[in-house]
Formats: sequence, structure tokens, C-alpha cells
Amino acid sequence: MRKRKDQILLRLFFMFLLWLIGLVTFALNGLGAEYVSNVGLYLAFFGSGFIILFGSYMVQNSLAEVVISLRPLLRLDDSAFKKFFEKMELYSYSFVPVLLIGLFFTVFVPGNRISLEQLGGVFESLHVAWFVAIMFFLNLLSATGIWMGVSIWLTIFLISRQSLQVELSSKTAKEFRGLANLALGFAAFYFLAIAIGVIIPLSSRPIVSLVDVITSPLLVYIVIGVLGVLLPFYNIHLALVSLKRRELLKIDEEYELMETRLSTAQKEQMQKSSGESLALMHSLSSLQIRERRVKAAREWPIDMGFVSKLLGLILAPAVARILPEILNWLSL
Repeated sequence: MRKRKDQILLRLFFMFLLWLIGLVTFALNGLGAEYVSNVGLYLAFFGSGFIILFGSYMVQNSLAEVVISLRPLLRLDDSAFKKFFEKMELYSYSFVPVLLIGLFFTVFVPGNRISLEQLGGVFESLHVAWFVAIMFFLNLLSATGIWMGVSIWLTIFLISRQSLQVELSSKTAKEFRGLANLALGFAAFYFLAIAIGVIIPLSSRPIVSLVDVITSPLLVYIVIGVLGVLLPFYNIHLALVSLKRRELLKIDEEYELMETRLSTAQKEQMQKSSGESLALMHSLSSLQIRERRVKAAREWPIDMGFVSKLLGLILAPAVARILPEILNWLSL
């Protein structure tokens, strides 16, 4: 907990230092008052920017811990698991995808794009040079947030592609609780960043009709967030369904073998087969219990608790967007 607090303070100080450098550059050009009154910069630095910066630290640390905790569920020897873990670390810590996504934002995405005119002003004015550098830095932060989600998705996907050794039962979802909590943690950072980075700027634009809600960027971001959190678990769902199907087929084969042995025992003399018959009946009873447990096994690595928490995270930015409209309507 102490280390986490230190990381929060360190990242806040870093963002404050960047903001302070910007203040100095703008003040040297006589634009200090304009800079200080820019609310968007506060939201970018100490809102969504800080959330992504701290969230990336939390995800990278938690991702390694979760993968290690899932080691007993993967049918891998030590050498194979080491290769799997190194692969996970390679893409989760990779800067190349973040750089490519950041460059895409810088060149193509409206609102994030840096124009040729702004690039031309880099050598003419210090505050323009700072602004261009910060725009690119914020694009890299946005790319980092996207890559955090992709890293979690890739990890879950790679886990689903491994041979699982899970004891199927009604409590199967508990085996994947660490992975589910990691996904919820990412969802919390994601929707909080959306609330700060999208909802507050949109609050100045009143909702006129349902079309405004449907075509709002907020709805797009919410859909992307939901799909980004839930879709990776579908791969594990398919793996659990396949495992359950194989286990039930194996039980059916054992039933057939048991019926053959019971039929043979009944045809033999009673005094010779009574002991074997009792043993077979006991095995049959155990097999029936095992069959009931497998049939009751959950086929999803997430439970209703996960779904309800995710729904709460989804509703939070939506409510924050709609609530001011309701309050404005009531005050009329």
C-alpha cells in the first residue's frame, strides 16, 4: 500500500512538473493568464492523463501476479510456463505498439491530430513547441491506455489457448477470480478516464433528442469498453465448454464400462462376485456424483458479481452525463 501511494505521488508530481513547464513557456510569451484559465489542460494532466499513467503501472504489476496465480490451472511444465510468462511480459511492456498507436492519433484522429501549421510553429515560438510536444505526449498516454486493454485481452486469449486443468464444478469461476478482478480494475480506470475526458467537455452541449445520445462519442466509448472487457473471457468460456464436453464423454465411456462389469458380475456365482458387486456399486455412485458436479459446472470464468460490478461502472459515466441535463430541466 505504501508503494502504491508513492507511485501516485510520483506520477502526480510528474504531471504537475509538465504543467509547470507549460506555464513557464506560455508566461514567457505573455500568455500565462490564458494558460492558467484553461480547464481542459487540468483535466488532461490531472484527470485522464494521471489515471492512464497510474493505471498502466497497476495493470503491468497486477498482470504478472495474476498470471503467476493461474499457474496451477495451466497444464504446462516449468520450461513452457517460463516461455509463456516471458511472452506475456514482452508484449505488455512493449513500447513499439504504443508508439505506433500514438503516431496514428497524431496524424489521423481529429482532436488529437497535430497540424502542419503547428509543426511549422515549433521553431518560431517556445509555447507552440511545448504545445506540440504535450499533444504528442498525451497521444502516447491515450495509446498506453488502449494497449493496457489489448495486453489484458492477449493474456486472457493466450491462457484460453493453453490446456487447462480445472476441476469442473459450480465454483469454477472462482479459479479465474484474479483475472476477473484485473479486468474490472482496468474497466474502472477506463470508465473513469472516459467520464473525465469525454463527459465533462460534452456537458456544455445539451442533449436535445435521443439521436444526440445515440450518436454521442460517449456511447461509442462505452460500447468499446464493454466489448474490450467481456470478449476476452469468451475465449476461456469456449475452452471451459470444450473441457466440460470432454469430461462428460469420458464419464459416458466409464458408464458403459461399468455396465459391462456389473453385467458380468451378476452372471457369476453370488459367493464369488458379491464383493466385486459392492465395489462396482460404490464406483457407480461416485461416478454419478462426479457427473452431477460436472453438469453443474459453470461455463463462464465470470459470475453475476462480476457482471453487476461492470454494469455499475458502465452506468457511472452515463449517469454523470445525463444527471446535469435532468437537474437543468428541473431548475427551469
